[in-house]
Amino acid sequence: MRKKYKIIVISLVFILIAIELFARFYLGLGCPPLYIEDKDYEYIYAPNQHVKRFGNRIITNEFSMRSKPLSKNDKIRILKIGDSIINGGAQTDQDSLASSILESRLSASFHDSIRVLNVGANSWGPDNAFAYIKKNGHFDASMIVLVFSSHDLHDLMHFQKVVGKYTAWPDKKPFCALSDGFFKYFMPLMKSKLIENYNEYDEFESLKLANEINPGWESFFNYSKEHTIELLVYLHPTKQEVLSAEYDKNGKQLIQMFEANHIGYILGLNSKMDESCYRDFIHLNNKGQKKLASALYNALSKQIENKLNAQ
Repeated sequence: MRKKYKIIVISLVFILIAIELFARFYLGLGCPPLYIEDKDYEYIYAPNQHVKRFGNRIITNEFSMRSKPLSKNDKIRILKIGDSIINGGAQTDQDSLASSILESRLSASFHDSIRVLNVGANSWGPDNAFAYIKKNGHFDASMIVLVFSSHDLHDLMHFQKVVGKYTAWPDKKPFCALSDGFFKYFMPLMKSKLIENYNEYDEFESLKLANEINPGWESFFNYSKEHTIELLVYLHPTKQEVLSAEYDKNGKQLIQMFEANHIGYILGLNSKMDESCYRDFIHLNNKGQKKLASALYNALSKQIENKLNAQ
């Protein structure tokens, strides 16, 4: 009997080892892209990362952008900044990001090194984005492109502890690939099945200020004028806004703000987005990232052409 139990235990150990190896080397679990805290803009991806998760490559450069390193050979830079929409997360391969698609397409069109820099993190608002610019500069970009949504009218920084506390902001590698998969994906999935309208970040979301207009908007408006740099806003619609074919009251207020401040803007609702472009209620899949790139291409092409003609 003791021998039988021993065989069972050894078999289970080998099965666990096999699953761990499969999860680690095939799925990419156990090595998530990591975050660091920042006293100015709360948090951001750690710099100089190159990891692979679910077959998708996640690369960050020396400035924590989800972009290749900057180079003195960069002819023109466009600074694209936002939240998890442009960041893409581990569900989006580096080459499938709208910024990467635009960078390749624009470089091919103008036969030169055109960079579309990608700066953004989960749940960033315009104030996070402006704090990043204030601290790091705009990298000699000829245009700043903001990509935010209707809720970002009020999405203020709070400096709560999230890095290392919530699974969306890991600061170190998990104990093993199995624990990574269990706590990051399995537990939230089970809770969502058992608890109606479950949101892992309800506690975090409830502490955000909901009435004050995010000061980052005005900061960007003023910064673009002071530095004579063109500012373009892409107002990203949620899936619900796509289905209803209109922005909510916050989105409509943002459009009024853009017009009052003479800020150029592109409405995502006019970019032929449909519900098949989303992987959840707001984040884009690969098809959606392509649509976003197409929506921005003409505006960026015009800016680059004007910049090259002025040189």
